[in-house]
Amino acid sequence: MKRLTTLLLLVMAMVLTVSANNQSNDNIRRGDSCMVDYDLRHALEYYLKALPSDGSAALRMKIANAYYRQSNYAKSLDIVNELPVDSLDHDTMHHLFDCCRALGLNQQTIGWGEALIKRWPMDGEAVAKLAKEYLLSGLKDKAEIVCNRFWLKDETCMAVNDIMADVYMAQRQWVLAKDSYLLLLQQGDSTYKNMLNLGVSYERLEHPAEARKALDVAIAMSDSSVAAPLYHQGVVLGALGDYKASMDCFHRALELLRPDSAVMFSCYRGLAEGEYAGQDYRRALDDFVLAEGYDPNSISTPYYIGICSEALGKRQEAKAAYQRFLQRAADVESPNKELRKMMADAKKRIGR
Repeated sequence: MKRLTTLLLLVMAMVLTVSANNQSNDNIRRGDSCMVDYDLRHALEYYLKALPSDGSAALRMKIANAYYRQSNYAKSLDIVNELPVDSLDHDTMHHLFDCCRALGLNQQTIGWGEALIKRWPMDGEAVAKLAKEYLLSGLKDKAEIVCNRFWLKDETCMAVNDIMADVYMAQRQWVLAKDSYLLLLQQGDSTYKNMLNLGVSYERLEHPAEARKALDVAIAMSDSSVAAPLYHQGVVLGALGDYKASMDCFHRALELLRPDSAVMFSCYRGLAEGEYAGQDYRRALDDFVLAEGYDPNSISTPYYIGICSEALGKRQEAKAAYQRFLQRAADVESPNKELRKMMADAKKRIGR
């Protein structure tokens, strides 16, 4: 009887296991169907229902992919965190690389990139992404090595050629940079960045005629709204002896580099007010003066210049500032209570 009971319990356990597996498989199939329809929310609901009875790498990668496509990068990483690297497929590893990069996890990003190209060394996209991470981390030599290793086997991958050219540019290897950008142009990649860097490479190599042609294209592509190509063109035209055109480029570059006066006024005025509140009148005075330079029509700024100047014993400068303030305040048709109070105080201080 005891033996029969044991057998019955085993049979029941097997039936329950099969039932649970069937339910789990059914949830996975439903999740897969939702993924086909880009219904990520319900796909995750089905996958997560299946997870307690199916902790396989295959299911966890499905969940990671769904989280990745939701841009939920932290959960995408967490769900496969403890799986062996060799149990992950190519797409999942690519996603984990992108997740770490999006989350600013620099070392983990590089780690996933290195693991990815170790298993798939001919994945040009992964090589290019890893090289870019190396470059951003200041590891120029590593970036060059990983690109060259790939390029010796396949020189046609534009993603690798593009980052390799940027690596040479960062290393100031002007000949190699120039050749790499020319290769990209031959492959049809004539972007603004490539034309600008080609022009700069020619400039550094003291080939002004070629530099001028490339920079002309970069200036046209940026609609003359970016300072960098105009500056470099100014240098090149000067080398060619066309000083009038050179100066024109420098003037246009300076106009583009000129800061927004309203923003600069607000920044310096904010600094000055903080320093004024802390009774650091010397620094406050310097910043109030800079603020007034960016907005000569500011009404209250010269009042505070006067206060700070007076506190530092600069009576004449203070008096001149108060007078500027009163002249501007006089143009206000209906001064508010605060402005009237400041005007009265300024008149009183001038009369001392």
